[in-house]
Formats: sequence, C-alpha cells, structure tokens
Amino acid sequence: MWLIKGRVGMRMRSVWMIVIAGCCIANLAWAQSQSPYEFHAHSRPLILIVEGVNPYRLLGPLLGGLQAPDPALEAGYLERSPLAAEIAGRTGGEARRVPWSGVPTDAAGLRQAIDDLKGELRSARSAGRTVHLVTHSLGSVIAYLALAELAGEGGGAQPPPTSPGMLISLASPLGRPAILLWLAQWHPGLPLAALAQRVDEPTALGLAGWVNVYVPWDPLGGRIEATGVENRTLAVSPAAPLPSLAELVLAHTLPFRSPAAAAFVAGRLADAPSAALK
Repeated sequence: MWLIKGRVGMRMRSVWMIVIAGCCIANLAWAQSQSPYEFHAHSRPLILIVEGVNPYRLLGPLLGGLQAPDPALEAGYLERSPLAAEIAGRTGGEARRVPWSGVPTDAAGLRQAIDDLKGELRSARSAGRTVHLVTHSLGSVIAYLALAELAGEGGGAQPPPTSPGMLISLASPLGRPAILLWLAQWHPGLPLAALAQRVDEPTALGLAGWVNVYVPWDPLGGRIEATGVENRTLAVSPAAPLPSLAELVLAHTLPFRSPAAAAFVAGRLADAPSAALK
C-alpha cells in the first residue's frame, strides 16, 4: 500500500514539474516574440515633440519655383525630421507629437497646447517615466510655459519628478525679448512679458538639463541667457555677408536639419559620448 502511494506521489510530482516547465517555456517564448521596446515599454523614455510655426510654409513664396516637399508643408515637420528619428533610435524612446495649429496668434490653440502638454507630463511623471521635450521655435515657449505652470501648482510645493528628463530647444525665441513682447500682445493671459525679462533655470522647471541649439544669424532664435542652459551654436555661415530673406528662414530650420545637431542631441539624450557640435 505504501509502495502504491509512493508511486502515485512521484507521478503527481512529475506531472506538476512538467506543467511548471511548460509554463516557463511558454512565457519565455512569448517574451522573445516581443520587441525589446514592447517588453520593456514601461522603462522607455517618452519623447514629446512640440513644433512651432512651420517654416516651410514660408518658403514657397520666397523661393519661387523651388518648393519644399509637400509633406514638409504639413503639420509634423519636426516629428518627421532626421533629428527626431535619430533621437528615437538612440534612446529607444517613444516619440509623440503634441499637436496644435502652429499659428502664433492663435490664443485658444496655444493655450490648449500648453494644457495638453501638461497632461502628458503629469501622466508620464505619475508613472515614474522619464520625459524628454524636443521643441522648435515657438514650441519651446509652449514647453517652457507648461513646465513653469506645473512647477508652480500648489504654491510651488510640487515635488520634483522622480525621473526628470531634458528640454531640447531648437531655434528658440526664448532669448529674443522683442519676439516675446510681440507674442504678449496676442496672449495677454500668459506671462510672456515677464519671460522676456527672465528665464528660469532647468532645475526650477523640474528638468535634469536643458540644451539650446541655434544658428547665430537666425533672426528668430538665439542664445538663452539663463543659469544651467547649455547653449550650443551651429557654426554655419550664410552664403553672402547679407543673407537673403529665404536664407534667414532656412537658418531657422538648420538646428533640426543638420546631421551634426541630430547626432549631438541624440547622444546627449542617450547619455552617450558624442562629438562636439560643429
């Protein structure tokens, strides 16, 4: 009798071992069938792209017969740029554009873009996810205002993000007081006049760092004089000592069209060694 019970017990243990082994193999096979980014989606950084006024829309009238490709005239010009693709590839991040009209005088649209970005930041931060902001032109103003409003909520007593990300501003007007004062006339509800006087440092905005890339002869974007902002100049000279209007518009696009800028910014976000920006 004891021998029979022993044999039955051994068989039951063998069955359970086979079941457990089968489950382990099935789980392993499922994990291997997923891409590394899908399997570790919770650990992927979120890259939020905030565009400004689409500069390509100005090129048709200025360049005459030389037209930019049709897709460039649509919303998503920064999202489709080589810079955005390199950032996503180097960081393994999930890139997502914060849509808005791109019209600088659109008060309701700009306000909505700020609120949408704040919602994205709250959601990602509550999940402990790192968020990097990649912005161009007026998009950097939207990003700054969203970050400043979040930092000031609750009387400024908001705890810093557990995994702070970086702000990348390309051709930003945050260092151009005249542009900010012009915008203030169209957006009286936003602190743009005060922003023309002072820009807060990255840590006050809940950021791990801030990199600003600009072309010195870009009339719309430039250096940002604020503590902790890493200003990087894209050393490209105009074709003539006095650039044409079309060249000035193109200068505003160089920070996201330049391969050197793309490699530098992507390496910076990936926290990997990168060559100096030239």
